[in-house]
Amino acid sequence: MKKFKISIITVCLNSEKTIERAIQSVLNQNYDKKNIQHIIIDGKSKDNTIKIIKKYQKKIYYWESKKDG
Repeated sequence: MKKFKISIITVCLNSEKTIERAIQSVLNQNYDKKNIQHIIIDGKSKDNTIKIIKKYQKKIYYWESKKDG
């Protein structure tokens, strides 16, 4: 049975209280890890959100932090 790639997009801003739980939730999925793409788009957080994302960056497919348009 062929497994499909799953993209999970997390959008956040100043989410230090919840972003780690969101990342861990994605990492704890039973789906084949090579078929999960976790993308995090941050709106240029001013709290510890970026520090937490960087802690997991090797396990995140893509992330960026820039001011919302």
